[in-house]
Amino acid sequence: MNKKIERDYIAKNPAKVKEYIKRNEGLLERTNKLNKQMLNFLTFTIIAVIAVFIFVPVFIPIFFIAFLFAFTLLILNTILRSSLEDRLKTFKNLSFEIKNKNSNLNG
Repeated sequence: MNKKIERDYIAKNPAKVKEYIKRNEGLLERTNKLNKQMLNFLTFTIIAVIAVFIFVPVFIPIFFIAFLFAFTLLILNTILRSSLEDRLKTFKNLSFEIKNKNSNLNG
């Protein structure tokens, strides 16, 4: 969803901020886990390419394609992670602004 639309919606519905923050923190945690798994898989494919190159050179293209696929997924996941971090920062700032407005109204 567009960031401006999200901001406007949350500004109208301040109770949704905590829900958005919790959901985005969960997504961020899952992307971090996926990044670790992808790095492990990339390490495995690099080792496999070297081992296969020495013993059975016929299978090199298969492992090379797997490496390229995993590397592409790692890049896309990193982009997703940075987007989630930006969005989470926006939500937390918005939550802080709403708390300040409420405290000014009450005080």
